[in-house]
Amino acid sequence: MKKYGNRELCPGAAALGILLLLILQPSASTKGVLAGLESCAFQVIPALFPFFVVTGLILESPLAEWLGLSVYPVTRLGLGIRQRRASTVLLLCWLGGFAVAASAISRLYQQGRLCRRQAMLLLVCGVGSGPAFVVNTVGLLMLGSAPLGVCLLGAMLTANVCTALVFRILFAVLPEKCEPAASVLHSTGETNRPTGLVGSIQNAVHSMLTVCGFVVFFRFLCETAAQALSLGAPGFFALCAGLEVTSGCAAGAALPGCAAMACCAALSMQSLSVFLQVRALLCRELPIWPLAAARPLHLGFSLLFFRLFVRWLPGAAEAISTLAPRVICRTRTAPDAALVLFAFCCLVLFRLERGSRQLRRRKQA
Repeated sequence: MKKYGNRELCPGAAALGILLLLILQPSASTKGVLAGLESCAFQVIPALFPFFVVTGLILESPLAEWLGLSVYPVTRLGLGIRQRRASTVLLLCWLGGFAVAASAISRLYQQGRLCRRQAMLLLVCGVGSGPAFVVNTVGLLMLGSAPLGVCLLGAMLTANVCTALVFRILFAVLPEKCEPAASVLHSTGETNRPTGLVGSIQNAVHSMLTVCGFVVFFRFLCETAAQALSLGAPGFFALCAGLEVTSGCAAGAALPGCAAMACCAALSMQSLSVFLQVRALLCRELPIWPLAAARPLHLGFSLLFFRLFVRWLPGAAEAISTLAPRVICRTRTAPDAALVLFAFCCLVLFRLERGSRQLRRRKQA
């Protein structure tokens, strides 16, 4: 008789538990799936899909050499990465969030422009929630204060950099040599994929479907588990923050007296859904354990910097929210769409100008 270990039995046991939730909580299951689909339609797709497309176009163009010069000191001096494209990737990670970060870092690694250690450092430094979600959704809609959202965003980015600096020291003692992965591009079959706008849209559709699948499933899981366990406010926050970051922030915003700190903790730890989305979008050659190992350290840094940044706010910043325990956020993240449209227009104008110059040279010749 074949013996099975815990590693083989745990997924089956978890699947049986989820099946019981489906049978015992049909109304909560339907409500969770509908909430996940609504989140995809009104939040996730408008914010992420244009970013996925623009990210692919930028990384294939000469814009990637200088677009991220504003964060080049972070990548060059802080992380020790000389590639200027790495600074552009880091900027796109901070603007687009964790899904864009996983896709962009994988793309740069598969192009052979980063070694494995550098890609892991960028992963630690770049993965997080985007500015529109942190400032608009969490800060303005959940906590009722856009300045609190700005403080949260500043704390997250500062904690990202500090955590990456610590991991750079830890990676320095590893025996692994930092050599460009020149053979990864060929081995993964990337050379057969279309490039340009067609390839960027195809990759964006695939990444978008992956993200939406995880969002719907974990919204369903969070809703049914909370309904079945009948948890109090702290327990409900811990469950939601562990499973799905948006639900965790909404549950944290309802905690009296520590709403902002709870949202900061949820944003720092991300969630199981985020880790699995990053794993799904990240290429197989790059491990995810550095990101998971960095979260406790990131949590300490983020809480520390958030308390410091809140003191700089004019007046007293209330960290208590009057929202209901369950919040459904309705936002189309207009700033994200405007920023992506602006970057796309710049890219189109750049290519048109480049094409006109080549045409002039041919006529002169």
